[in-house]
Amino acid sequence: MEILINELSLNGQYHSVQDFINTSFVKFIEIFQILEKQKIYPYKKYDFYNHKITYKETFQSIFYLKNPTGISDEIKKYRNIVDKCLSEPHWGWENNQKHDSNLEYIYQKQNVTNTSLAEAFERNATLLSFVPSNFNEKQLEVSKDNQSKNLINFSDKKHLLETLYENKLLNFHQFCLNYFRGTKLSFENVNFEKSFNKINERNDEIAYLNSFLSFIEKSWENILAQGGKGANKAGLAYRKYHNQNYFSNYQCSSDVFKFDATVKARVLGYRDKDIFYVLEFDPDHKLSD
Repeated sequence: MEILINELSLNGQYHSVQDFINTSFVKFIEIFQILEKQKIYPYKKYDFYNHKITYKETFQSIFYLKNPTGISDEIKKYRNIVDKCLSEPHWGWENNQKHDSNLEYIYQKQNVTNTSLAEAFERNATLLSFVPSNFNEKQLEVSKDNQSKNLINFSDKKHLLETLYENKLLNFHQFCLNYFRGTKLSFENVNFEKSFNKINERNDEIAYLNSFLSFIEKSWENILAQGGKGANKAGLAYRKYHNQNYFSNYQCSSDVFKFDATVKARVLGYRDKDIFYVLEFDPDHKLSD
């Protein structure tokens, strides 16, 4: 998969460099770090550094940010990632340009020749855009002559993760670990051998995924109301696990509970504040009472 950074998505729309970092660049960092783990590196246009973040400051401004006591650890992290993602081997696509500069490539009635949109058109590549901008959609339609293409456009990590997973470029474990980070469902403490390693079929992954999505969409009040077992079972059927000693080797901050992933499969873990930390899967109903 080839990804090109869309320089046109930076046009001075942010109030300050810090505003850019808070609203957009943090998302870029998340996307870049996921891509890096997959050994996918975004291409850029040579003059990308010079594109405006605010009406007067360019992308390069991130390198010179300071707080009153010097450069903070947070800003150092931003600077390090900027340098990493825009230096070799993340070279400019102009080294091997595919699109014809003499032709007109059109996006929303605007000529985008000599931009990453035109280059992505010829490479059948995807785009990485900053938001908010005029490039917030998941697909951008670019045309040349009588031909048009809908180019995949990433502006948040969830869309990227979904695309990588759907194209089998990311396994289910890594997908869940990243996709659900920051939600009420965490896979940071999961025992891989006793969870994801037990799933062999894509259809089973989808079934688990649907239950995870259902879990994060509900409030805790709603989840707790969906308890019971047997004839009294409702929804996710969230309830306390009967054998707490089984999980004595885990560092649980509270009792272990479980919920239904499928008719047969269960997900087991513990709740800490508003986050449920998944520990194991029970695909064969062998752990259940």
